[in-house]
Amino acid sequence: MNEQIYTEFWDGQMLEILTSDKKTYFTQLIRHETELLIQRPANKQNVPMLIENDMDVTVYFHDDEKGLCSFGSRINRHDNGKIIMTKPSRDSIKVVQRRQFFRVKAAVEMTLILPSAEGSDEEGDKLNVTTHDISGGGAAFLSDSQILEEGDAVKGVLYLKTDTEQNKVEFKGKIVNVMKQHNQFYKTALQFINMREGARSKIVKFCIVKQIEFRNKVKE
Repeated sequence: MNEQIYTEFWDGQMLEILTSDKKTYFTQLIRHETELLIQRPANKQNVPMLIENDMDVTVYFHDDEKGLCSFGSRINRHDNGKIIMTKPSRDSIKVVQRRQFFRVKAAVEMTLILPSAEGSDEEGDKLNVTTHDISGGGAAFLSDSQILEEGDAVKGVLYLKTDTEQNKVEFKGKIVNVMKQHNQFYKTALQFINMREGARSKIVKFCIVKQIEFRNKVKE
């Protein structure tokens, strides 16, 4: 194997894909050998990515030492349905300087304060949910019925727990998407609004730790 090929990928790793027309999709690494075998990428609305052979994309991932990184790749869908991306060389890995929040799948306890009735000064009802995924920019959760509408303003608390510490992070947010899934559940995505950097850094740190914890479990 070429020693210059980047070899620190791991099965189950979360990846984000940016297309040439600036659309973002999310996927998970199934296997990494000479190439990267991935799940079918989908966007936040769970719409699958339309793949053209030899399609140029930018891939974002988290490296333990360097943090958020990216590389250019080409994606192909084979006749057997397998989706493959080319592996990057070490020299092509770039540390991402611009602000971007990496999303991880994590079940986090979250309390939401729902919008109050119109004209009421009282807080709305409280709802306890578990996140489907989370990033420094927002979170998403599943429910068996539609609870909120796009544009709704919410408040809430995230209970971030790792093997070594626990943090409670209060937030204000806006519902940016509500999508009915194939399994009949509703996926609701919210964006954090006016969040202090100290609070956001706790969420970003949590995402990094959960990614590392998951990687270590997979390797075991």
